[in-house]
Amino acid sequence: MTTPEATSTLPAKTKNRLVTLLKVGITLLSLAYVFTNVPLSEIGEGIRQARWSWLLLAALFNFAGLVLRSIRWAILLNGIGSTVPLAQLIRLYFVGAFFNGVLPSGFGGDVVRVIEVAEDVPQATAAGTVIVDRLSGLMGLFLLGLLVMGFNPDAFPAEILWQVGGVCLLGLVGGVFLLRGWRWFPFLERWLDKLPQKLARPFLKLTATLQALPTQTLLLALAISLLFNFLLVGQWTAVSRGINLEISYWYLMGVVPLMSIALLVPSFSGLGVREAIAPLLFAGAGLSEAQAVTLSLMVFFVKRASELVGAPIYLLSLWRKRP
Repeated sequence: MTTPEATSTLPAKTKNRLVTLLKVGITLLSLAYVFTNVPLSEIGEGIRQARWSWLLLAALFNFAGLVLRSIRWAILLNGIGSTVPLAQLIRLYFVGAFFNGVLPSGFGGDVVRVIEVAEDVPQATAAGTVIVDRLSGLMGLFLLGLLVMGFNPDAFPAEILWQVGGVCLLGLVGGVFLLRGWRWFPFLERWLDKLPQKLARPFLKLTATLQALPTQTLLLALAISLLFNFLLVGQWTAVSRGINLEISYWYLMGVVPLMSIALLVPSFSGLGVREAIAPLLFAGAGLSEAQAVTLSLMVFFVKRASELVGAPIYLLSLWRKRP
């Protein structure tokens, strides 16, 4: 006999499988499109000539970025009165990065982070701070894009300058609304109360976290997000040097936010989607299609390879928890 619990969970499991298939499908189709237009031999040649010292530096930039984002998460937790040791948050960030890299989802690691840190703080608090952590990261990308557009508009391909500006501005304004709209418009919470409980509960828990976070804490988190994006551009710079490409830091500051926003497209950590748009974005820097795709792929592989360190960290934590 089928239990009500099994009946209720089946649609969720089916939905998750369909979403996973969609992400894998988009990745495979995007890669097929890329490799149809760019000869694999040219990509392989670029990889064979790589200078591994620069790629190692790019991996170190990635490690530094994970530590910096861990500090951002600690600030958010402290902002609502929850204290978790920074060393533990750094460990969880490395573990989360590993799961993001091996699962066909850019958010699998966030679930792991919520589950693990919920041993020390309420689950709603854990989930709320992880969501705000993600959101502040996106806002940092949008802010960086607008800053580069204001100070050096030539860093963006002219064909998409205004479209990019619109996306960045809307994204930044939307992020501010999500973080502070619940304080400015109290009727929103009353409106949520009228929705079915199952639908409204996650949003109500999130609003509780958002209302508890001081504005100063959110601004500090945004500042760290901006600093992290400078590190991210440094990572792309190191990889570009590693495959013998000379691209200015300013140009990368204009393009990298767009490449990172591509992670929002349903795919396996942006693989395929970023490679599909790379030729357009890097044409202004004088790169051929093969060079642009090679750069994007190498950034992906360096990032994924460096984040494998999260696997032994996770296994060690499981070993320590054994009875």
